[in-house]
Amino acid sequence: MPTESYDYEQWEVGSDSIRTATGTLASGQSLPARTPLGQVKSTGCFVAWAPAANDGSEVAVRMTALAVDTAAGDKDTPMITAGSFNSEQVNWPADATDAQKACAFVGTPISLQRPHR
Repeated sequence: MPTESYDYEQWEVGSDSIRTATGTLASGQSLPARTPLGQVKSTGCFVAWAPAANDGSEVAVRMTALAVDTAAGDKDTPMITAGSFNSEQVNWPADATDAQKACAFVGTPISLQRPHR
């Protein structure tokens, strides 16, 4: 008898409640779900987290809840604002260091950890 197996994603870890809120994602981006976001101080719009920036987007405060494309302009979209998630499944910027990842979301209700195996 053949055996079936299923590799499932363990995205949610811990017992924190997941919360979302609508926010405005700035135009010109195509982001997958689970992308860290920073908020640009001058516009209030969210953009992909940029740890080396100095416009507000250097602080990770939310994550995309779904894949979103803003090629046609700014777009209101659901964003993750709280919960405990698997850090291995976050869509980190390619140039983010391990130290930057470890400090992402500090001071927010988003916490990251590796799942218990």
